[in-house]
Parts: sequence; structure tokens; C-alpha cells
Amino acid sequence: MSNNQEIFDLVVVGNGLMGSAAARHASMIPGTRVCIVGPREPKDREASRDIFGCWYDEGRVYRRIASQHTWSVLATESVARYRQIEDLSGIKFYHEVGYLHATPDPAEFQELMECSRRQGLEALEVTHNWKDLFPHFNLPEDSFVFWEKSNAGHLSPRNLVAAQQKVATKNGAVVLDAVVSTIVPSAGGSHRWEIVTDCNRTILGQKVLVAVGGSASLRPLFRHVARGLQPHLQLKTQTVAFLRIGEQEADRLRDMPTFFTNDAFENLDGAYGLPPIKYPDGHWYLKIGHNRQYEKKISTRSEISEWYAITRGHPEGVPRLAEFLKSLLPGLKVEAVSGDGCITSHTPNEEPFIDLITEGFGVALGGNRWAAKSSDEIGRLAARLLVLDEWQSEIPRDRVRIVWRAEHKL
Repeated sequence: MSNNQEIFDLVVVGNGLMGSAAARHASMIPGTRVCIVGPREPKDREASRDIFGCWYDEGRVYRRIASQHTWSVLATESVARYRQIEDLSGIKFYHEVGYLHATPDPAEFQELMECSRRQGLEALEVTHNWKDLFPHFNLPEDSFVFWEKSNAGHLSPRNLVAAQQKVATKNGAVVLDAVVSTIVPSAGGSHRWEIVTDCNRTILGQKVLVAVGGSASLRPLFRHVARGLQPHLQLKTQTVAFLRIGEQEADRLRDMPTFFTNDAFENLDGAYGLPPIKYPDGHWYLKIGHNRQYEKKISTRSEISEWYAITRGHPEGVPRLAEFLKSLLPGLKVEAVSGDGCITSHTPNEEPFIDLITEGFGVALGGNRWAAKSSDEIGRLAARLLVLDEWQSEIPRDRVRIVWRAEHKL
């Protein structure tokens, strides 16, 4: 190890949505030298790889209303900064097309409308006139419906990560393409932590933030700070269907909002969907994902590799989701249907983990399927907690403390 090797004030392990956001916010703190470490998105998914990211996509729903107070606050604070991030980076990553929510459950509807009133989010009840506003939709007659008209829509997680990292590097942050294998306390006095990569590179840091998503429970990153324990994260598969449409259909549906429905379709218990998005291959796609029906628990690195590189979505779920979307958009002209999958990490209480484990070592984990839209505020809270020992949020800190469980054999 070179005697003049740079020592970073903060090393962020994980270059996805939470980690990139944390790096940007930390880089804005005067005198803070930041390094973010993580593997780039692969050009091709290979089964030999066991680290993938949920941000390898162009479409995620963003909205602010949620039944969980924590997630509503995180989303509201994050969405309020979208424009600033775009302006600072020059990278466009979101489209404000609104969000439509339909449910057959009056109690759920009232709970969400109360969240809107409490948070000042101005959702519009459209139970009796949604057909006039959105004539291309075919929702069940007994649906209770609200419309989050502004500050809602869809975002590109791929572009959001790029935007966060671009701003961070403008502020002096260093981005390294590497996979971290372990984190060990330093034996010397010049720095506190040594972050070791799979290629045996060592990065020196005074403080470290682990924001690696589901792989946090599958790699030995915590053995020196929580011996015999690992974050209590349950990994679950998610399946989506992509319905390719032509330019004319995309134009016809250009005013379509993002949506979620709890209404059942065959064996599905609901779904979320996005309007036409132009993907890097030049085609337009409508995307639809399930609610809970096709979630499958997984627990090993080999299962992750197989899911991302080979299975790529539940084989029954993809066509079922496609049929659901066709029923919601009568007359839809589809050119082709394809599927894909990702993996989400879930905490016991469905709250994220934003916490300090020991001096100079923190975590930002547990997206629970809702973190993409909320990642900027998660990153801000984690960065400022770690660097400044500061917590400025209406979310109580106790609500987002990490929960541990016995370490599995890795």
C-alpha cells in the first residue's frame, strides 16, 4: 500500500440509486472528499455475475402519496429536487405525466386520500369522472379512483443514477468501477476503514456507507462491525412485461398517466403500469408489473444470477400481465411481448434502513419496492447522518434503524 494513497472522507459502497444519491449529497458538504464504488451496468447479463441492479431500466413510477408515512415523506422530498438534479447534471430523467390509483377497497382509498390531505399533496378524487379524463382506460365500475395530477409520473432509474453521479463528480467525487468484497477496520491511525475490492484494490476511508441493495445480505461486508449478523433483508423476485407498440399507438397514448390498481385479473392481485416509453433500442414499450402474486423469495447468489441472466421474469407471469394490460387498454395494438425481472429487498417493517452501525460506518438499505422515486432523500439522510451526525426529517430515526439476523453461510 502506497504511503501517499488518498484517504477519502466518505466511501460509498454501492453505485445504484441510493448510493449515487448519497454520494451527491455528501459531495456538497464542504471539505468532504467522496468515493463511490460499484460495478457498472453490464452490456450483457452473464450467469457468471452475481451482482445486478434494479436500476437497469428506463421506467419506474414516481408518486408521493403512500399509506406508509415514511415513504410518502421520502418521495415528497425527493420529487421536490428532481428539477434541480436535472438542471445541475444536464440529464433528463423524469416525465411528469401524473399518477392514477384505482382500488375496490373504500378503506384503502380513504387512507390514501387522508395522506394526501395531511401532506398537502392535492390528489383529485375522480371516482365518478375518470372515464371523461382518461377514455382509453377500462377500469372496473366499482373502483375508487384518485388522480395525482402533478409531481407524479415516471422516471428512468438508469438516467437518475447517471445524473446523480455526474453532479457528484462535478463536486470532486471519484467513481470507481469495482465490486467490494469486504470492509475492515484500519490498523493504522491515518484512516478508519479499508474497503477491499474483488480485484484486491484497497480504498482508504474515514467513513463508509453501505448502499448495495439486496447483495448486502449475501456478501461479508459487516463481519467486522456486527459479527455473526447480517441485515434482515428478504429478497424477492419481480416480473414485468413489456408490450412493444408502434409510433402511432405511442402517440395515441401520449397523455396516459402511470397507474396502479388493486383490482384482480384472473390470478393477479393488481398491477402497476407506465405509459409508452422509448427504450434504447428505438422501440416504444408499455410496461406493466405485478402486485404480489408472482413474488418469489430467493436467498443465494446463484439464484440471483439465474434470475437476472437466464429466467428474466416469471414465464407464466409475463403473458398474464400482458393480457391484464390489454384488458385495461381496450383496442391496444401490440407488436410483441417480452419480459424481464429484477430483485427487491424487503425489511421486516417495510421501512428502509438508514442508520449508523458504529462510528463512521452506516447503511442505506431496504428499498421494499418503493425506493427508486424516494432515493434522493434516502441518500441525503444517510450522507448527512454519516458525515455530520445530523438528522433533519419528520421521520423519527427509530423508525429506520437497522434490524439484524443471524448470518447465513456465505
